[in-house]
Amino acid sequence: MLNTNLFNLMSITFENLYTSNRYNKKFTLNELVSETLTGEWGKEKIIDSFNKKATIIRGADFLDVSKGLKGNTPVRYLKANAYDKKFLQANDVLVEISGGSPTQSTGRSLLITTQVLAHFTTKTFGTNFTRNFRLKTSEDAILFKSYIQFLYDKKLFFNYENGTTGIKNLDYKSVLKIPLPDFRDTCDFQYYLKSYTKYYSLIQQLGLENNKLLKIKNILLQKYF
Repeated sequence: MLNTNLFNLMSITFENLYTSNRYNKKFTLNELVSETLTGEWGKEKIIDSFNKKATIIRGADFLDVSKGLKGNTPVRYLKANAYDKKFLQANDVLVEISGGSPTQSTGRSLLITTQVLAHFTTKTFGTNFTRNFRLKTSEDAILFKSYIQFLYDKKLFFNYENGTTGIKNLDYKSVLKIPLPDFRDTCDFQYYLKSYTKYYSLIQQLGLENNKLLKIKNILLQKYF
């Protein structure tokens, strides 16, 4: 419940920034991105050159991982080339660019931080249905994630999907070119950054503590019952 309230507070604060009429400057998300990487899926078992153990984060896992949990992230095996180049790093933002449904668009996203990565014992990757957007700084990563989340919540991404089969694809290149209000040099945005960093860190810490308590509970149940 606390995590949900913190996420809602961050969303409301960002929307207030967006809807303010004080900002005349515009920018595009494309200006923030230093690199984009495709996702991986690999193999369920070691097969030939697919021999590097990795954890894969799917779109369905985003919510749990954002709350400091591991979700049902599967363990897979990747080729060395992908394993060495595509692993997730702090200040990455994963965006689900394929999938969706008639009532849910593509575009779910996940901000990667050192705390998020600490939940996993292997190198971590986005699934092949995601795209990894690499940002240079935590400020850029938070702004990128916040705008992607805002546009997703407003259901804008339904207008940027293509594909004639059951799987829809997000035209992320066009999304990155949307002119957006630029409030980066304002005091309000600096306050938002500090709040977001504090709250997201707290959410991850609460998730980690919940995981520890759950492990202790299971050990006690196995020992005494």
